[in-house]
Amino acid sequence: MELNNIDYLPFIGAFLISIVSGLLLIPLVRKAANKLGLVDRPGGRKIHSTPTPRIGGLAIYLASLLGSLPFLSQNKATIGLLAASTFVFIIGLIDDLVDVNAKVKLAGQIVACFILFAFGVKITVVTDFISGEGQIALGLLAYPLTMLWIIGLTNTINLIDGVDGLAGGIVLIALFTLFLVRLLTPHVHALEQIMNVLVISVSLMGAIIAFLKYNLHPAKIFMGDSGAYFLGFVIAALSVAGGAKGSILFPLIIPLIAFGLPVADVIFAILRRFFKRVPIFQADKEHVHHQLMKRGFNSKQTTTFLWMVSFCFSLVAILAADIPHRGVQHFTAILLTVMVCICIFTYFKISNDSKN
Repeated sequence: MELNNIDYLPFIGAFLISIVSGLLLIPLVRKAANKLGLVDRPGGRKIHSTPTPRIGGLAIYLASLLGSLPFLSQNKATIGLLAASTFVFIIGLIDDLVDVNAKVKLAGQIVACFILFAFGVKITVVTDFISGEGQIALGLLAYPLTMLWIIGLTNTINLIDGVDGLAGGIVLIALFTLFLVRLLTPHVHALEQIMNVLVISVSLMGAIIAFLKYNLHPAKIFMGDSGAYFLGFVIAALSVAGGAKGSILFPLIIPLIAFGLPVADVIFAILRRFFKRVPIFQADKEHVHHQLMKRGFNSKQTTTFLWMVSFCFSLVAILAADIPHRGVQHFTAILLTVMVCICIFTYFKISNDSKN
């Protein structure tokens, strides 16, 4: 797929429709949530101080759907992706409404993975890293590998949703990175399938931008489990459906780097709880955003700083993609160096200011 062969009008249309839809839907969802008492109340590990509507995921889901559907072509993998992500969204929405058991949510995510499998969305072959040439067919390993990746990322997004605007911003940065890499990296999939993946990606970006207008501190609405599970699942599925056939690079490695911050946070959380001999799924206040706030960062500073760190991970992902455009690689390397310096300076400045 070459840049000069792409029709950009579907991307622009999907992006604008999803933003407008989101801006119209979110106030309606907020009003309904307040009226029905579907609010997240302060207390315990929660940072917010006032009851806040918790079903923002409904607006994200609807806005992204309204933005993408007019521009999608009929494709088996796309139908499976939409069906599976809708199923995950419904599970998350039910959890926002009545608090579903963790095992039930996990079972629902597994069922959603099998929906993807039924429509042919899975990682079937990987690059032979030993010889550096050729491919290795995964066979039956395709199913557990794909499932581990999708379920892992689905729950990772949910775990970082702890500060106003944090999860939405990180997802937006990573989504834009993956969108850019897809545009600049040659693919061997059918153009129709790649175009669908890109359209869904930009519609998600539009919906998230609209959501962030109401989710930045002080947040007027939260995405809830419905939004976090939906975003995590659909992005993981998109990375598989839109990856270059025959390579594990895009399906796993590039998204893994782009989401490096939340992935690293979850890995450290698992190790921390393992060594403390407490249940791995037991919640705590030791995540990276909690640690920053202990060092004097307020909510806005925490979100902004972690967005900057996430942007650094995205720049590393672009470099790792080895995009065949020297100008892009050189510019990215320079920008990464500058951003790392800014992050270091910002961290020490805020930490020192809080001590004085």
